[in-house]
Amino acid sequence: MVAMQVETSARHEERRYSVTERYLDGPLGPTRYWASTPVQGLPVVFIHGYGALIDHWRKIVRSVAREHTFYALDLYGFGYSARPEGQPSKVRWAEQIAHFVQKVVGGPAVIVGHSMGGVAATEFTRRFPELTRALILVNSSGMQLYERPLTPTDQVLLSLIGAPVIGETVAGIFGNEWGVRQSLLASYHRKEAVTPELVETFSGPLRRFGANSYLAVTRSSVRFGIDMQPGEYNGPTLLIWGAEDRSIPPSDAEAIKRRILPQAEIAILPDTGHCPFDETPELFTDALLPWLAKLG
Repeated sequence: MVAMQVETSARHEERRYSVTERYLDGPLGPTRYWASTPVQGLPVVFIHGYGALIDHWRKIVRSVAREHTFYALDLYGFGYSARPEGQPSKVRWAEQIAHFVQKVVGGPAVIVGHSMGGVAATEFTRRFPELTRALILVNSSGMQLYERPLTPTDQVLLSLIGAPVIGETVAGIFGNEWGVRQSLLASYHRKEAVTPELVETFSGPLRRFGANSYLAVTRSSVRFGIDMQPGEYNGPTLLIWGAEDRSIPPSDAEAIKRRILPQAEIAILPDTGHCPFDETPELFTDALLPWLAKLG
């Protein structure tokens, strides 16, 4: 058990809390996670996106943990969790999340998934509805193949990445601090949020483990659509989206609502790109926390 940080109450607040980093042993290896104490409010589990890790949520930990129990985990193949053998899959991640919710949370939780983590969160919800208190998707991927089918150029690029040697060469070029920075700049509308500290945080796992697990996910990307069918999950749902996301535009939130989750509420955040909790954290928590309060 590693103490990650201790946060005391903010001004005008009397509540105190701490956030601790731990590892949970599982069938496919250890899962790195953060958990806050005391246990209060709702249990809220945050699932990061492609190439990311727990630390990407750092700007909103304080706001969430004042009112609710904050949890976050590194998905297999990312951050500092295990790199299991075999092909990555959304089913594997869904089962990882379920194991975490059962063993650490101990009951149904609010699941928050960002980008690729939205696909993992949705797969978890459809397979384990009894463990889902509510579902929140943040600029979630998973609709692209339905809304914007692959072009011939896309297919050629995926074929090249999937080819032996070529894919590894591409991973070697982009699997470093320079590549991390370019990827983040492409995702962020507010470029000033891509700080050296953020680049360093994202680069750490690449230095320790290399980029092979990331490459494996890229090669499997066509299998990471959202498979949920209408009516499979009817519980509370919130879609939070950056209005200026160019890779996964707000129209994908409308598609999720139209195709599979008609009960979903949508919050579009202005002047925000693909990572609203890091680009505009106050806008993000202004959308998130009142909605959680209504769940009671």
